[in-house]
Amino acid sequence: MLVVVLVAVTLTQIAVLATSIYLHRALAHGSRNYENTARNSAVLALVTGGESLHNNHHAHPGAPKFSVRPRELDPSWLIIRALAAVGALSVARAPVRLPGAETPPRAIVPHGASPPA
Repeated sequence: MLVVVLVAVTLTQIAVLATSIYLHRALAHGSRNYENTARNSAVLALVTGGESLHNNHHAHPGAPKFSVRPRELDPSWLIIRALAAVGALSVARAPVRLPGAETPPRAIVPHGASPPA
């Protein structure tokens, strides 16, 4: 069982690292919602748990949800919402909206802990 977990973690780390390198390259393909050096890949977001919505992450690194458009799927956000629904954690930062949104991001904190100031 431990070997299976180690292999899964290793493969996940390789996928995230490879995606990160690909989405930082100057010639990388992908969308950009914000003016920064990274790109988004909606297809790779399914495999990397939303980590390949990297342009959004660079614009709002502390946000709990990296997707900002309806066509961008962030599987990690679905897990965060499920854990919040069962009381395992509290979402202390609202999801980021597209530029011009009034709601600032909030931090994710374990259930019962105090959010950062």
